[in-house]
Amino acid sequence: MREAWSITVFFGRDPDEYYQVVNKNVVKKYQEDSAKAMLSAPTIWARESIQATCSMFSDVCLKILQGQLAVEDIYPVFGTELLRQSRPLRVLLDTTVDDGRHKWFGMHAGPSQVQENHYRVREELQDWLIYHDGIRRRCLILIDLLWAEAVRLGDLPPDDIKSAADAKELSGHLNRRRLSDECRRLNLAKYGIRGLWLSFFLQHAEYKKKKFIPGIDRERLKELDREWTKRLLRR
Repeated sequence: MREAWSITVFFGRDPDEYYQVVNKNVVKKYQEDSAKAMLSAPTIWARESIQATCSMFSDVCLKILQGQLAVEDIYPVFGTELLRQSRPLRVLLDTTVDDGRHKWFGMHAGPSQVQENHYRVREELQDWLIYHDGIRRRCLILIDLLWAEAVRLGDLPPDDIKSAADAKELSGHLNRRRLSDECRRLNLAKYGIRGLWLSFFLQHAEYKKKKFIPGIDRERLKELDREWTKRLLRR
């Protein structure tokens, strides 16, 4: 599973990005294997990795939605290890997320062959997830739930919390609706109630709107950012 996770992160990031979960020798091997990918045949090793990784995340999410597991029980297992890689995972799960290819628009050189190979396999993995939409949705829901728990516990840098909260001013209600809709698909009344509670829980990662609703206090976040900066500067 560790290898499947590293391949998933590799294709969610650009091939030359610094932050990978494996060393440069393994990254080079993935690049070489990507170059062998053919348009006429599926890239089995990459597809099996995304299938194993996302199917596991989907199963965990389903158990949370059904009330068999609690977010606070799952968080120590995945925790910040998953959340540190949430952006590359979202690139694969949500094709509306900027995957970095726009930087080549209007440039004469364009992407290298290594990057072209990388993007081609990435699109194949994105296609697999589009055809398995239930798995894709539940992976996104799991990321949202774990992010909310990390914010609640104060486990993330203030700048990351702020960036995500800024984005959730537009997407927060859509994330909550996605979770509620998924619970309704389970077709039992008790899951609908569970959906309402978990949707409420997601607001830990959004800016506070009302007194008795969870959320991020903007002034408190600024204070945390100042404290964080002092620690970084060793002051």
